[in-house]
Order: sequence, then C-alpha cells, then structure tokens
Amino acid sequence: MVTRRARMRGYTLLEVVIAMAVFGMFLLIVTMLTSEMRNLEKRMPVDFMSHPQVAAVLSRLRRDVEDVHGANPYPTNAGSYSQTPQTLILESVQPNGGLQTIVWDFSSPGVAVRHATNVGITTDWTARGLPPEFSNQFAIDAIDIPGRPYGVRVTARDQKGRIAIDQLFQPRAHD
Repeated sequence: MVTRRARMRGYTLLEVVIAMAVFGMFLLIVTMLTSEMRNLEKRMPVDFMSHPQVAAVLSRLRRDVEDVHGANPYPTNAGSYSQTPQTLILESVQPNGGLQTIVWDFSSPGVAVRHATNVGITTDWTARGLPPEFSNQFAIDAIDIPGRPYGVRVTARDQKGRIAIDQLFQPRAHD
C-alpha cells in the first residue's frame, strides 16, 4: 500500500513538461535577441556613439545648435573660417546678453576644435583622439524645416562608406 506521503514526492509529468516549455520559450527569446544584435553589429560594425570623445563632441555641438538665435544664426564666415561641410559657424545670444560666435572645425583628422568668441575674447575647446574615420567621413549640412530655423544635419561614415552617424539638431523655438 502506498502512503499519501510517498505519492506527494516529486513532480508529475505534466508539471515537468510545462516547466520545460517555459524554459524553452525563454531560451528561444534570448537566442532571437542575440541573433538580431549580431546581425545589427555586422551591418554597422563601427559604433561611433560608444566612443567617449565622439559622444562629447556631438553633445556639445547639439547644445550649441539648440542655443542659436537671431535672424541669421549661421553666418557664412567668421574670421578666417567659412561655412563648409567640415566647418560649422553659428551665433548665439548668451544669458548676459552678449553675442557669441562659435566655430566648429572638423578639418583635422582625429581632432574637433570649437572656437567661441564673445566680445573679442576667444576660448577654444579641443577633442583629440577621435577615430580617423570620424573626421575623414564627417559632414555638416543645413536642413530646412518649414516655419523653423535651419537645422543642422551631422553625418559620418565608417571605413567602408556605411552610415555610422546621422543626427539632426534643431534650434530651440524662441519668442
């Protein structure tokens, strides 16, 4: 005779099958996610956004573009610089009321330079150690959005010519 206590030990076949099915579904989801990540990595092998210098340059450039103000926030030239796909010139009004001219220069490989001139005083900020592909395949362009000031489109390509960065920075709306 089998006692009640002996019957309660272990799992039934149905419980084991359900547990295996749940575990199998979990493994299937993890496998699918891993393969999708691998396919994405093959398509875009250079991740400029994970490079700390590139992230610093893009975040500072974004802030500068968001702060532009005035009827012509993108002058055609400033000092010896002129607007090119490797150079961005913009003007912003500072909180103290002064006008600041900012020049972003990406013409040197591996280096991004920001020159800011405010009432004759120039300050420079330089990012060194950028990936060479970032500087060689980097371009700045203007984007026209109806009813808004021109936006700035930043693109960069990897060594094989595939797009690695495609960002659009839009100035804030001012009263």
